[in-house]
Amino acid sequence: MSTKGTPHRKNDFVVAAQALFEEKGFENTSVDDIVARVGVAKGLFYYYFSSKEELLELIIEHLIDEIESSIVAAMEKKGLTAVERFRELMNASADVTSRSKTILRYFHRERNQAFHLAMEQRAMGMMVPRLAQIIVQGVEEGVFNTPYPKETAAALMFTMRGIRKTYPRDLNREQAAHLAAVSQHLTESLLGARPGTLSMYLEWLPAELRGSAERPDQEA
Repeated sequence: MSTKGTPHRKNDFVVAAQALFEEKGFENTSVDDIVARVGVAKGLFYYYFSSKEELLELIIEHLIDEIESSIVAAMEKKGLTAVERFRELMNASADVTSRSKTILRYFHRERNQAFHLAMEQRAMGMMVPRLAQIIVQGVEEGVFNTPYPKETAAALMFTMRGIRKTYPRDLNREQAAHLAAVSQHLTESLLGARPGTLSMYLEWLPAELRGSAERPDQEA
């Protein structure tokens, strides 16, 4: 029986290409590399995809779907405080993106801006409502203090994205520690939280960097 046109074959291309893009980089991976990894004729690639770029767009969409599933799972966990849920939400997003750094780096630098913007808007649409829920919970628990949860959630997302763009993409240790301290300070300020409430930004750093990243105003 011919396997041409079967859904699992299309997914085979996605899995193989994602692995190769991470291993070799997008530019250094050819269609020949992808079909060799799948073990099929080259014509089958073009049955599903018009180009390597189209396949990359599908991979990015799958990554966004995976992030969304992780976010939903984090939000459905029972018995978490607002701070714990905030940590789970950030971890859910960071876990997927950290496993796809090479692909996302190329996407941010080179991809079509319209598609890039559409994906960023989708990501914002996923994060802002969930973050607003966490802020409402935090206000009820007395750890956050803002009368505008939804607007604060949007402001936080835009602020963090904007601040990150002022740093090099590949951070050295000093830059990473500084970014963590800045991120914690700005997040706590926007949420109306006491300094030190969201220490996970610093905790995510290697242990040897935490001391250099401590803020002078951080309370014990």
